[in-house]
This record gives sequence, structure tokens and C-alpha cells, in this order.
Amino acid sequence: MFAVGLAVSPGQSAPDFRLRDLSGKVYTLGSFKGKPMVITFWASWCPICRAEFPRLHQLAQEYQVPFVVISREPRDTEQVVRDYMKNYPRFLPLLAQPGGDNPVAVANRYKVLGHPWTFVLDGEGKVVNLYAGRVDVESLKDDLALAGYPE
Repeated sequence: MFAVGLAVSPGQSAPDFRLRDLSGKVYTLGSFKGKPMVITFWASWCPICRAEFPRLHQLAQEYQVPFVVISREPRDTEQVVRDYMKNYPRFLPLLAQPGGDNPVAVANRYKVLGHPWTFVLDGEGKVVNLYAGRVDVESLKDDLALAGYPE
């Protein structure tokens, strides 16, 4: 896919960010150092996101790896994200941080062009794989193994 060729590629270091969770705690990419993780850029209106979130959440529960979700949709206010995430307590939704980043800027640094885009990172913050669109859970499990899961 041409669009994937424009994104941050496997083997590259993932761009840093400074975002906050729903309780106000600030996270950077370094907050997850030493742990394989998944970052998904999504939107509340995205039909693929809605269809795959239950399966991805089940994987997040099973594997207990950080599973960061960042809505790059400006209309996804904090309240929209808070309400949407009630069904997905293992996900870590990150929001704009005053004096830090906003989700659109972070998505731009990752060169994300659509919804959903999912990145698997190793414990050093390097991209193991990325998915533009629907994620195959079995492939994601393989990628997490390549990323160093279990630790």
C-alpha cells in the first residue's frame, strides 16, 4: 500500500510525544521504555475502529502490554473519549497536554493518514510493524513476540 510507505517504518525509532491520560497523568514515549507496546490512532466515528476494538481490547487484557489509543479526530473531545473508553478499561487513551502535544500533531509525526493506524513498538521504542486499517490479531501477537513479549 502506497500510504504505508509514507509512515514511520519498521526498524525506525518511533517519534516521541507528550500527552496526558484521562486522569491528567502525562506520558511520553519514554514512559514505556523497556516494554513492548501498541499505539493505535483512531476516531470514535471510524467503523473499522468500532469493529476491531473489542478484539484488540481482549488482546490487551490477555497480554497486559501497554495499549495506547490516540484519537486524531478533533471532534473527539475529552468527554467523547471518556464515554467511548468505558467499554475498554485496558486501553490507555491519551489526550492533548497543555504545554505538550496534541493528538493531531503526534499523528502527523507518525505520518498517519487514516483511521485506524496501529504501531507495534519494542521496548526501545523502535517500530516492529504497522497496520494501516484493520489489524489481524494473530499477526499482532506475532509482532508482539518480535517486540519482546513476554518480557
